Amino acid sequence: INEGMRVGNAAHFDFIVSPLAHPRNVRQPKDVRVSEEPWTRSDLFLEPKIWTTAIVGSMSPWIAPDAASPALREMSRAAFLQELAWASHLAVYAALLPPPSCLGCSQYAGILQQRISAGLTSTIWIKVPLVYRIETAQGTEYRDGWHAWNELHSACEYSKDMGIALEFTELAHVTDQELTRWIAEPVKVVLLSSDVFMANKAGYPVLSRRHKQLLLQLFRHKVQVVVSVNPKVDSSPPDHYIEWVGRAFKAMPALSQAELFSEPYNDYLQQPLQPLKDNLESNTYATFEKDPVKYVNYEEAVLACLQDKMKETGRTSFVIMVVGAGRGPLVAGSRSAYRRAGLKDVEVWAVEKNPNAVVTLRCRKRDEKWDDVIVIAHDMRTWQAPKKADILVSELLGSFGDNELSPECLDGAQRFLADDGVSIPQFYYSTARPVSDFPLWHACRAFDDLEHLETPYVVQPHAAFYPTPETKRCFEFKHPNVGLKSNDRHVELEFEAEADALIHGFAGYFHCDLYKDITISIEPSTFSEGMFSWFPIFFPVRHPFLVRKGDSVKMQLWRYMQDFKVWYEYSLSTKDVKGPIHNVNGRSYNIGM
Repeated sequence: INEGMRVGNAAHFDFIVSPLAHPRNVRQPKDVRVSEEPWTRSDLFLEPKIWTTAIVGSMSPWIAPDAASPALREMSRAAFLQELAWASHLAVYAALLPPPSCLGCSQYAGILQQRISAGLTSTIWIKVPLVYRIETAQGTEYRDGWHAWNELHSACEYSKDMGIALEFTELAHVTDQELTRWIAEPVKVVLLSSDVFMANKAGYPVLSRRHKQLLLQLFRHKVQVVVSVNPKVDSSPPDHYIEWVGRAFKAMPALSQAELFSEPYNDYLQQPLQPLKDNLESNTYATFEKDPVKYVNYEEAVLACLQDKMKETGRTSFVIMVVGAGRGPLVAGSRSAYRRAGLKDVEVWAVEKNPNAVVTLRCRKRDEKWDDVIVIAHDMRTWQAPKKADILVSELLGSFGDNELSPECLDGAQRFLADDGVSIPQFYYSTARPVSDFPLWHACRAFDDLEHLETPYVVQPHAAFYPTPETKRCFEFKHPNVGLKSNDRHVELEFEAEADALIHGFAGYFHCDLYKDITISIEPSTFSEGMFSWFPIFFPVRHPFLVRKGDSVKMQLWRYMQDFKVWYEYSLSTKDVKGPIHNVNGRSYNIGM
């Protein structure tokens, strides 16, 4: 261990991995019960700070709590408890546990649950190979490591105290999509042994393309890396393996402006805004106004609409009404649009119910010489407009399109739209797909109540895996809503799983046609590149459930309006799992009107 510390310090490693039981000791059943002989080195061997910050204690690799042999099971259980207790006593940086059996791990889960419930002072990393290789009488078998992990994690009630030490192995028996599935799991560290590397043309060790692709994905999730080398066997010096990992990390492309903006919000739960019930704060307005795409597209939509109206009618005088004007970005965009169209005789009405935002609008009108702007401090749903609008502009969309009550607001405002008037936006729809994302689901469960497992959240999914990559349409809304048709909706969707996965809920998006082919969208297939005003929405399920490749996943979603509130109800199910209907009667979450 002294030599390991010397090398580690010289190479600026964060930690080294050292056996909890001294390697010279031959472990026998008596060693884990009553013995006068110490089975490991003293805690006085290192300073407490070193144990805590620089040592990962590795449990004995022979420990197999689910072994076929009763004697080995008994010995493994005793050694497991003894070594994990020692790791807690030392308060090591992390305890590296042996892999669970891919043939069943109920004993392992039982022991681990006992220790977790009793409390731990060290982080737990459970070694899980990407692929298990098993020798049987019939030959070599390969098992997907994810299933062993999922069985153990579910048996331990998805404990947040369990992290994964993902061991890279050969990949001949696992697909790229199955590899991506690890992104949704709590992988804390990647284990790279020298035998998983291959030599390039110059003779230097490198990882295969598929290994490298997975490692780079995991780097985005701040995993650490452990490199293990046997100098007596390996032809390349240890530095070569470490240098390759360092170069791979440094060669990662820089984050885009949108990615830098969203990074602090990765897998962070946010309640959807309720702008009808609550007045937005200055910081919220400021964040949205930084979007480099949304307001450009809105301006282009207003410009295109004005140009079409000029061609169709020959008119040069128009009324534009911006409803829900906020602090005025759409007002400024509308003014710029009509000037670009070569118009002068245009009135811009800015309607806003938030008295604090109205202050800003009136200041801008005065300071920026908005002589063509009329500021109206009123709720668009009850305001009586003195004239009809040729263009009605709004930015009332939520992450799921309608979840901030854009349909209800625009239904109330469309009465002051001229007969040939145009609403911008004209049309929008929501989409959804099942998702596996343990950090998101666990954040909901951590509240330890029903409400938070039935509440949709605005999130930037980061540790997300999509077993059904395609999205499907949910609800559609068109404006103006001719005949004021009901905004209640119901849809039943069916997805086919392309990989085994654990479903934690579903992710929702929207696509919006502002005017003709000018759009804004967070729907993955039509995403507006660089736009960050909206993150997707996440609907959690109360109980995660396993789907197999080829399984049909059915999703039902309802939208109801009653007694001045709007809410969603939803359920997910398979042929084997009949999921409950969530948020019945809006008991956990609703949008106030």
